[in-house]
Amino acid sequence: MGMTVLVEETSIVFFYSISGCPPIHLQPNGSHVRLYPQIASDGLVGGNGVASLSKAAVIWTVVVAGVLSIIGCESGGSSSQPKPAHEAPQGPATGVTASHADTRDSETAEGPEETVVYEGLVAGKNTILGTNKIKYRVLILREVDEQTAVNGRQRDLERLAVASNGAWYEVSREQFDLIRRGQRVKAASTNEQLDMRPPVRTAQAVDILQEPEGMFHFYYLDDVITGTVRSLDVNARRIELDVSAWVNRDKKGAIDDIGHVIGLSIDEETELRGEQERRLEVSSIKIGDKLNVVPAGGSYQYNRDGGQQPLRADKITRLEQARKEKLRRLIAQGPGGIHTVLMHQAGSDASEHWDELAAQVPGALYGGYSGIEYHEGDAVDYKLELGLDTLPVYLVFDRDDLLFRTESVKELQRWFNLRAAEQR
Repeated sequence: MGMTVLVEETSIVFFYSISGCPPIHLQPNGSHVRLYPQIASDGLVGGNGVASLSKAAVIWTVVVAGVLSIIGCESGGSSSQPKPAHEAPQGPATGVTASHADTRDSETAEGPEETVVYEGLVAGKNTILGTNKIKYRVLILREVDEQTAVNGRQRDLERLAVASNGAWYEVSREQFDLIRRGQRVKAASTNEQLDMRPPVRTAQAVDILQEPEGMFHFYYLDDVITGTVRSLDVNARRIELDVSAWVNRDKKGAIDDIGHVIGLSIDEETELRGEQERRLEVSSIKIGDKLNVVPAGGSYQYNRDGGQQPLRADKITRLEQARKEKLRRLIAQGPGGIHTVLMHQAGSDASEHWDELAAQVPGALYGGYSGIEYHEGDAVDYKLELGLDTLPVYLVFDRDDLLFRTESVKELQRWFNLRAAEQR
């Protein structure tokens, strides 16, 4: 079988090289103009072709929408460079800068019209249907580390948000596309919010302060086989391991060479451990687990044409999986950037739902669609990972995470229609 896997509006931004100047926000006629300090000597900033002035140039004259603004500032302040969400980040930023001059934290804000600033990590993204548009939301919370924000389960993260005064923030489509889990951001909004747990606020501005530091990178080794459990027989102590990613470890770009499976035998001498070196039993291995296998004798030659004998292992280590790995069967990998999934209980008949989907939502077919059976007890529990209450359910994914969920094919059709209308 073949499958293509892809590896993985606008602000006017002026930089001025006066050390210690805070960013200044202007909004003439709806345009969004930001000035940021750039600590650099004379010359070009970064490599993006924007020239910085010398430190002697303390006063700028900026003409925006026919209005002349003379701007000056004193040294000695913050020299941070937060990035607006509608400017694609070029690398990790440092420091903290509020988006509005007179702001308060939501815990100290007095009235619904007062501007509230909240800084935290992005821990979730989703969309819901509004009256005549799609509403884009990002979950921001404080008291959480990057690992939890990136890989946590949605229900757990929402409980943390309630405890830390976090919230879902409604943002523009452009902001939504640039914001991702693990980023440190600062969101400005009014103190008015929808009474939900966690609450929902409308963001006036979202600044990206810093990119995630610990992005997940997994490196395959030639002499250690890495794969995902596709099936297992505990009594026979036999595992079928999908090693497609390991087989293609040296390839770059699109990969359509999949379906490589090897048999793995576990005897009494095989050492079975968790990633923290805790001893495991064969019965604790589940379908979907990711394993590192050290072959007996220290080496193993994989036969790409098949026919190889079951591999005997000296040591097997069960690895922790990042969220994106857990969702690898669900996230979009085709050219459309969207993947539609019908998830249903294992053993149930989903043919009626498939017929309804194909007839009423042809747009769901672009980018690919799949039927996924939910098996209770697998290594990846999709109900827990995605916060699902009932099955069957329609799920829409982009290349990073879940975008939309619904039990109604009519709502799914409406979501695709509104999404298409945004791009006209």
